Amino acid sequence: MLNDKQATELISKSLRYELSEEEKKKVTLNLESNEDTREFAKISKVIQNSVAEFAVKAESGDFTVAPGMSAQIKNRLQSSVAKAIEQKKSESQLSATGAMGVDPALTIPVKPGDTRQLVSRFTLLRKLGEGGLGNVWLARDEKLKRNVAIKQMNSSAMETPAAWQRFHREAEITGHLEHPNIVPLYSFGIDAQSGEPFYGMRFVGKRTLAEAIVEYHELLQEGQADEMGLHRLLTAFLGVCQAIAYAHSRGVIHRDLKPENVALDSFGQVIVLDWGLAKVEEDGELGIQLANETSLSDAALAQTMVGEVIGTPLYMAPEQAAGELDKIDRRTDVYGLGAILFAILTGCAPHEKSNLSAGGGLQVADVLRAIAEGATPVPRDYSPKVPRKLEKICLKAMSRKRFARYESASDLADEVERWMAGQNQKQSRYDTLRMEGRELRADMQSSVRDLETNARFMSRLPPIQELMHTKNDEEFALWRERLSTIFSGLLTANGDYQHIVYGKIDGDQFTELVRVERHSTEHANIRSVPKSRLRTSATSEYLNQVIQKKPDEVVSSLVCDPMCDKSAGCDQARLVASVPIYDEISEEPFGFVMIDCDLNRVFSDQMSRRLTACEVVVACDTHDIMLHNKNNIMVEDTIHGTIKDSLPHFVDAVAALQTQSEFIDETDQEIYGNRLWLIPRQHGLMYLLSLKDSPS
Repeated sequence: MLNDKQATELISKSLRYELSEEEKKKVTLNLESNEDTREFAKISKVIQNSVAEFAVKAESGDFTVAPGMSAQIKNRLQSSVAKAIEQKKSESQLSATGAMGVDPALTIPVKPGDTRQLVSRFTLLRKLGEGGLGNVWLARDEKLKRNVAIKQMNSSAMETPAAWQRFHREAEITGHLEHPNIVPLYSFGIDAQSGEPFYGMRFVGKRTLAEAIVEYHELLQEGQADEMGLHRLLTAFLGVCQAIAYAHSRGVIHRDLKPENVALDSFGQVIVLDWGLAKVEEDGELGIQLANETSLSDAALAQTMVGEVIGTPLYMAPEQAAGELDKIDRRTDVYGLGAILFAILTGCAPHEKSNLSAGGGLQVADVLRAIAEGATPVPRDYSPKVPRKLEKICLKAMSRKRFARYESASDLADEVERWMAGQNQKQSRYDTLRMEGRELRADMQSSVRDLETNARFMSRLPPIQELMHTKNDEEFALWRERLSTIFSGLLTANGDYQHIVYGKIDGDQFTELVRVERHSTEHANIRSVPKSRLRTSATSEYLNQVIQKKPDEVVSSLVCDPMCDKSAGCDQARLVASVPIYDEISEEPFGFVMIDCDLNRVFSDQMSRRLTACEVVVACDTHDIMLHNKNNIMVEDTIHGTIKDSLPHFVDAVAALQTQSEFIDETDQEIYGNRLWLIPRQHGLMYLLSLKDSPS
């Protein structure tokens, strides 16, 4: 026995004289097996003969009808035939006036017994795309005067029963999915002349999400990307997620998600296309509706696809690549959504680095095996600037283990939406972080500038030259006392200064002439060092640099002991500024004036303010940590380490600061860094700030 759908299809083919002998037998047996159908056949034959006889007469102008018909039927028949003849004449005239290039009309068949006229005409304008199953055309709906998209089955595909089944099924599924982000279906029918099935749907333009992704990443590489570019792509992605979530609620799994199957119009609407490979869950809402349609069930379709790989390899989930149809479920679509997110973040398909896509020698089977068995691709391997949080979301969606993926498309959308919502607040916090980092550097620049100004001023004092030339011990002591008094006043006025030295350099030796310093344990206690405790020793590399400078040139640096070459941890480094002293009479270099600044006190003053940064680090050129502050608490156990060993999350910033003065984290907006050069391109400080605590 044939069901109603199958019987209708066979009768339709019979009217087109397309039945095979076997199909004719099926129709005959089906008609003879039921009393109602036998009666219907007799009545249909009588009507067909009467209409045929009347049509032949009408062609010659004779509109007389057989006397056996009622007056009402006669009038209807005469009117219908007259209209049909008039329409045929109009079409002939249109064809004769230059419309020969227009494709034949596409008509929608009317169900048996339906008295309404459901004929609609579409004129094909140009081909938009083609695939293995059908071609998509831009068409004109002549009745409603609007452009639509027509998907028409390929002539070659028509020879395959499975292709008919899949095409009909695609139209049926698409027609049942009514959602703003799923392409709406307008009609389904068969071309009156070619017999090719088609369906009409909304024309959404030719631009796809794939094209938008390519455009964004090309602009990004050229440094011209709009700041809203990523936001717009992610907004489109949310629309795709919502469409898939709705489809899942109806029991439909897309199975071929990729940017090419997402259309974008000029006003932000996102439309998911191509449901030809969709799977209908048997216990889902749509599956129950189609349960009686054997030819449209997923079980029937699966029989024709056993062992086939369904989907597009570049975006394919491992279970799809393995051809495990029984394991394909909603989480397979979640993987597909994660693959689209991957493309948005990197500009590449997840499996694009395979030899197949690169033109290598691998066969398709080898690539599919690599997808099924290989590790999940990592977005930051393709693009290091991918935000880490978005990468984490993407990797979870694309997990090889299905149970580790998001439970639903809605859950994935929620995660992305939360990230987007937090960006404005995060951007504001990061802007504040950068401002704080720049203020810290500006404060240190001010301290260095003041230090250099004071060193230069001290080198010009009258006692400097007097102590250089006096031979009288009493006068020497007098001038030494006067210079010590001035030095003491400078230390009193500047709490960060540790000591001031006026010294003489003779060959490779130096001798201190005056030294004023703070007490080691009592900060307010300032003293002049007695002559018997003044130092004489070999000159350090730093002092050799100072004595080679011209008058009034200041050498600022970070040194452990500026007077001699001693090594010490960078937490003991000092900020010093020195000026060479020249004999005004001989104009030869004589010695130096040096001011030593206590860096720890400068850092402490900077850290005393309220900072947005959760973590602040100051390091020197050797990457040794000089200061480490977390949540306004000094961390002592990392001071003697290096950035690489103790705080690896700052490594990228330190690497960038080797060639630039500022590091701005465009990826995660969590770290900011800047550099203050004391000796240009040779020596200085690095400030590193983070909105996130380093791992404990």
